[in-house]
Amino acid sequence: LSYGWVSNMSYAVTLSLSWYGFSKKTGLSPLAPGQWKPFLAVYAGFYVFNNIIRPLRFGASVIVSKYFDNFVSFIQNKTKLSRKWSIAIVVIIANVFGTFAAMGLGVSLASAAAGVPIFPPKA
Repeated sequence: LSYGWVSNMSYAVTLSLSWYGFSKKTGLSPLAPGQWKPFLAVYAGFYVFNNIIRPLRFGASVIVSKYFDNFVSFIQNKTKLSRKWSIAIVVIIANVFGTFAAMGLGVSLASAAAGVPIFPPKA
């Protein structure tokens, strides 16, 4: 649970930094026609870096695990659901909704900082 969240947040940051770097350098959104493949080349470099720092991500997950345990217990106490269902709710909130929110916010900030709109204007 905690490793999944740390890993997802790490990749959300990776995506955002890749988006910013690509957009700043090219002046184009990765979603512009013909730009996805070159963007993925930039992202691949960050992806490799993310795998190199995997031990740090594992360490971070150990640190945040107590917060996830507390969150699961909180859900369990408030809802009277079993631990299994409480974990499922926390996974959905943190690892699904949290990941999409982090990616959306990160790409939005990266796009704004680069001065390039996320969605290219239609020709």
